[in-house]
Amino acid sequence: MNEKLRIEELVLTAATSAVIGAIFLVWSNIVWDATKLLLGLSLTPIIYGVWFIGATIPAYIIRKPYVAVLGELLAAILELFYGSQFASTVLLYGFMQGLMSEAVFFLTRYKKWDWLTMALAGAAPALWAAPADTILYGITNPLTPEQRIVFWSLYFVSGAIFAGILVKAILDYVAKKSSLLDAFAVGKSVKKY
Repeated sequence: MNEKLRIEELVLTAATSAVIGAIFLVWSNIVWDATKLLLGLSLTPIIYGVWFIGATIPAYIIRKPYVAVLGELLAAILELFYGSQFASTVLLYGFMQGLMSEAVFFLTRYKKWDWLTMALAGAAPALWAAPADTILYGITNPLTPEQRIVFWSLYFVSGAIFAGILVKAILDYVAKKSSLLDAFAVGKSVKKY
């Protein structure tokens, strides 16, 4: 496998990151607070996994080293540029969350893209995000110990669902039903069968 990124792969990563950065902005500035009001603080992380899709979407499409880190970091840079309420900390989050997903793909040598791998790559950024939110923002301070366990667990569940399972399901569907992703690894893989 040629591990060097082609121009079209870089363009796809940048383009998807621009869109994902806008999604992150809406999640940061509107959805997070709305969910907290509707569900209460302890259940709010059920939506957290959307912040991990910057890594898994381009990585799943391209299937080469460093794409997960690059995608998540670019999306974070663009979220900051668009006006995130979390300011420059999104850059640290973007890098670390991308690194966590990248580690899962690295461990499979970028050869396994099944449901389990994607669920793990989607959940892995929670290893950074859950403790970082607690340390940097003191987000769990008002919660009881039992509520904190639920709170932290939901990071992993949400990541596995949104950034893992849903990303794979949607991209496989798009790759099967259209020619949009034919030039990329996901299109070639899905249409083999």
